[in-house]
Amino acid sequence: MIRTQPEKAKPTRIRDLVVCVDDEPSILGALHCLLRSEPYELLTTDRPQQALEWIQTRTVSLVISDYRMPLMNGIDLLMTVQQESPTTERIMLTGYPGERVLLRNMGQGLLWLVSKPWKNENLKRMIRSRLRERRRLELEMLEIGERERERFAQDLHDNLGQDL
Repeated sequence: MIRTQPEKAKPTRIRDLVVCVDDEPSILGALHCLLRSEPYELLTTDRPQQALEWIQTRTVSLVISDYRMPLMNGIDLLMTVQQESPTTERIMLTGYPGERVLLRNMGQGLLWLVSKPWKNENLKRMIRSRLRERRRLELEMLEIGERERERFAQDLHDNLGQDL
């Protein structure tokens, strides 16, 4: 009788989810056309509140937001995203040079800036880079958690062994 070891199941990779928020339909359309063939799920909305609802109900990897919007400005949106989902990456789109200087000098490490109009390949590269960094940090957190569990188990084993 030949015994075989069961194959280890490969972990299922959950696709990243990227959310784009802009009050201009033409910008959302351009982002959708540019990013629809990328290897992540893409949601677009002209309502910042809709993006925040998605943050609360789904695992959003990255939010790309316009700076100037009538219902909520991009800084408020992305700061709320940071509070609600600290591991979500954030990119700010802005077409106003003065705002870029203001945003850079905020000193909060809050977000990555992209100027409108953007260069397609540069934006795609930045999104891929931010998603890679997010995955790297997630793996690092998992490894730290595993080491802590192992350390705790070893301490428990050592202490119980002495008591027995």
